[in-house]
Amino acid sequence: MLQDKHFFKVLTAIGIPVAIQHVITSSLNLVDVVMIGQINAVSITAVGLANQLFFVFSLLLFGINSGGAIFVAQFWGRRDLENIHKSLGVALLLSVAGGLIFTVISVLFPEWFMRLLSNDEEAIRLGVEYLRIVGLSYLATAVSITLSSASRSVGDARLPMRAGILSLGVNTGLNAVLIFGLLGFPAMGVRGAALATLLARSMECLILTGTIFTSLHPLRAKWRQYFRFSRVFARRILQKSFPVMANEFLWAIGMTLYVAAYARMGTQAYAAVQISQTVEKLFFVAAMGIGHAAAVMIGNLLGENRREEAIRYSRYFNLLTIFFGIVLAVFLLVTAPAIARFFNVDDQVRADAVKVMAVFAFFLTIKMCNALQVIGTLRGGGDTTYSLMMEISSVYLVGVPMAFLATTYWQLPIYVVVALVHLEEVTKAIVGFRRLFSNKWASNIIEGM
Repeated sequence: MLQDKHFFKVLTAIGIPVAIQHVITSSLNLVDVVMIGQINAVSITAVGLANQLFFVFSLLLFGINSGGAIFVAQFWGRRDLENIHKSLGVALLLSVAGGLIFTVISVLFPEWFMRLLSNDEEAIRLGVEYLRIVGLSYLATAVSITLSSASRSVGDARLPMRAGILSLGVNTGLNAVLIFGLLGFPAMGVRGAALATLLARSMECLILTGTIFTSLHPLRAKWRQYFRFSRVFARRILQKSFPVMANEFLWAIGMTLYVAAYARMGTQAYAAVQISQTVEKLFFVAAMGIGHAAAVMIGNLLGENRREEAIRYSRYFNLLTIFFGIVLAVFLLVTAPAIARFFNVDDQVRADAVKVMAVFAFFLTIKMCNALQVIGTLRGGGDTTYSLMMEISSVYLVGVPMAFLATTYWQLPIYVVVALVHLEEVTKAIVGFRRLFSNKWASNIIEGM
């Protein structure tokens, strides 16, 4: 692996920008939580619960576009621009449709959604204020995620990264001004955080579309070329994409059920989890970067009918993931107490947050390997149905039952509950590595198209 210069060249070109972009994407919500965290624990809880709707939506988009990206990556392996544009068109239609549905829920039915997750009236009131504004950004987000995913699949990971950096800068600056009322603006609290996020995500969408359609980017085409696909073409993509969409959507619902279980332990317990999960996302970006690079590189190789090389690269990616997982886990353990002090919460919440972060650190390497198999190796090889069954069975047969048993019947401390929920990752790892070493996942799915 260390002697394979091409592997590291492509990994650097794709994996590092993707990791940076995921740091930025995670930071958009982190900035909201940290700045809102200077107000009180109820505000942290309100924004955290409200963002569960975006979490479900973003994972649905991730599923749609991971499915489309499998085809874009393999078509790019043979430089088939016409079919790349058609694949992008299918993904855009599905993403925008999803954006419309979630916008309606966020803007018209925010209280209904908040009451699914909490019975704290103040948290519900603040969450409704946040959702009604931030929901207006969902259509722009749908377009941005679709274009970013396709761009990475044709080897251009820098454009989404640059757009994300500018978006983060705008979000951070506007958060400070609108949440706390700087520069003569009124202090808007959670509504200010929502407005800042709306403006930042809209700007990111404009940068991506503007750059692609005013340059010689591989994704550039006339609008009608994106939608000239036949029913047979769309059906073939959907056959591979639907398991990915179902995977991400059902997984997101499972994560939301975890949130519902945590939230019923009280505002203080959920605030500890929200702080910890926000931090964990930043430590998890290495897995996302390696996973997306794996999906693109393995997909490109399989599209060129270089199956043995694709299998060899899958082993390299697992070695890298284990190495980074151990390093990041140790770093998280060491820095957890200092990180917790950034939040304006009472000592009990801070102490619980440190313990939950320790649990995250313990399972981080296993969790990163699982993410690599799901979003990288298996999807890059088109093995989307197995990926769906592996992940959803672990969540709903292990994780969700543990969450509700531990919170409702056993009434364990929050950090013990989180540890029991993470047993789903152990189950998933056993199943995932068996599939990896069978090599049954590696196939060319565009042959004949």
